[in-house]
Amino acid sequence: MGWKNKPTNFALSVLRDVDTHHKKIIGEVIQQVIIRSPVMDGEFRASHKVTLASPQTTYEKGFDLSGGTTLAEGLKVASTAKIGGLVYIQTLSPYGDKLENGHSMQAPNGVYALSFQLIASKYK
Repeated sequence: MGWKNKPTNFALSVLRDVDTHHKKIIGEVIQQVIIRSPVMDGEFRASHKVTLASPQTTYEKGFDLSGGTTLAEGLKVASTAKIGGLVYIQTLSPYGDKLENGHSMQAPNGVYALSFQLIASKYK
């Protein structure tokens, strides 16, 4: 009697599923960060970057009122993420710390911490 589904096939299937789930969670975090970002001219929304393996070290000024372009760029990077690798979702905006610490009426409780808490509680 042989295996109906070889253990190696099962293991590969699990790895693919975990990898897909990992990318989905990254995408949800990016989306939450963008949605929760206060908007005046779109500069802060455009400042969110996703990188793999190492953080971004320079600030690139841009504008994205809707957040659509920033989300698409983040999802593109996230699509290449591998389970076990480092993923950085960050902003180097000069006023990012102030916004995270409640200096905006649009985001009085910050952006990143709330996004993380929401996604972490969703997948407990």
